[in-house]
Amino acid sequence: MTAKALKWGEVSAVAEALKWRKWLPVPPPDVLWERKREMARRLREPVWVPVAHVELEEAPERILTVEGWLSLEDEYLPRVCAGEHLRAHPEAKAAIVIAARTFVLRAMRDHPTLGRTTPIKNGDVFQAFSRGASEECVAATARTRGFVMRYGGKLILANHVAGAPWREDGSRGLDASGTENYVTYNHGRRGADVIPTRLALTSHPGNRGCLSQNGAHWLGGHGFDCEGILRFFYGEDVEIVQLGLRHGRSVAGFIGLAALGVFGLAMVGR
Repeated sequence: MTAKALKWGEVSAVAEALKWRKWLPVPPPDVLWERKREMARRLREPVWVPVAHVELEEAPERILTVEGWLSLEDEYLPRVCAGEHLRAHPEAKAAIVIAARTFVLRAMRDHPTLGRTTPIKNGDVFQAFSRGASEECVAATARTRGFVMRYGGKLILANHVAGAPWREDGSRGLDASGTENYVTYNHGRRGADVIPTRLALTSHPGNRGCLSQNGAHWLGGHGFDCEGILRFFYGEDVEIVQLGLRHGRSVAGFIGLAALGVFGLAMVGR
């Protein structure tokens, strides 16, 4: 491993990535650090020292965007819901909001100036947010207020894209957006079996896949609640927790969502 190869994150995260990819034996972080120093010396490069990132325990009330300061829960997230999939099923909207909240907070964790002094962009390069939000998107955000996804106690990357539309039988339609190849189908998968998305470094420990917004819409219409939708794309072991609580509780318990009506759909994701 070279200094450049290690530059994507802190040494401990690299060690986690090696373990996640089943590369044995797993070097401890201090061994990786010494290798990094040695390779930097050979390449005559400076040793890049990453800033430690502290996991967020609560979300900021406001974030800086290209449109100015917006309330995270009352303005930004409802508008992301409307901008990403305005006509999605209510359960899909709730899942998209949780993914969007996780996505922006993870990005702000990794880039400390983002949303504070560096404006958050609008569009495909980050997340699209519309000029306004529908009542349904406001409701979806309120129902899931503060809920994020974690794995191993850390926020996941939570990528989400349009994906291909799903036909009534669960098969995929024409992928006009060109994003279906980034979608991951992790229904029933756990741990190292979870498929990462190509949108991010596949060995990154926070890469637990990518949600299809069109797929979420179909699943919502066929009996899946928002938790089931999220686990379908990010894996069964993704942790869905509410920020600010020492012990997480389920979204379904918090917002009173209906239980899964249809779960064993053999044709889905195959």
